[in-house]
Amino acid sequence: MSTVPGLLVFAIGNDARGDDALGPQLGARIEKVSPPGVKLLAEYQLQIEHALDLHDAAAVLFIDATVGLGQAFELRRIELDPTAQLLSHSLSPAALLAVFERIEGRAPPPAFVFALRGESFELGEPLSAPAAGALEAGWAWLSARLSVSGLLAAASGAALQHQQCNRTGHDAPEGRPHAE
Repeated sequence: MSTVPGLLVFAIGNDARGDDALGPQLGARIEKVSPPGVKLLAEYQLQIEHALDLHDAAAVLFIDATVGLGQAFELRRIELDPTAQLLSHSLSPAALLAVFERIEGRAPPPAFVFALRGESFELGEPLSAPAAGALEAGWAWLSARLSVSGLLAAASGAALQHQQCNRTGHDAPEGRPHAE
């Protein structure tokens, strides 16, 4: 077992709620290839206890479906939210980073959201066609960057253009994932 900190990946979502399954389905692909230095946690939602999982991580990636995304996927850096309310049973990634800082007394590791375009989140529905395209495009892009160094390089803008799946199902070059 390696003692080198690695990439912690949270695959967030619910397989039974249409496009909300994007996180778990991408997580299943990551689990299947089992990249070295990557730890995967598949969860319905983030809980306050997940802050403990960040302890040994060198970087954190939150994979989740997002409504209203103009492209198939997007990578963005997130910062902790010091004003986050911790009264809910679920947390945003930024709130989770704030919890980590409070309990550890140190800054959290670099953290990113890999958002996949979702449109329909109804109970019992399968993935929509646009979400299925986003899953394929997202996996094609992310699978080549599943490491701490790969993710940091991508977030700094050093990554190659990703392929966006358009409504006809064909791939078309479409800019870069952006980092905030």
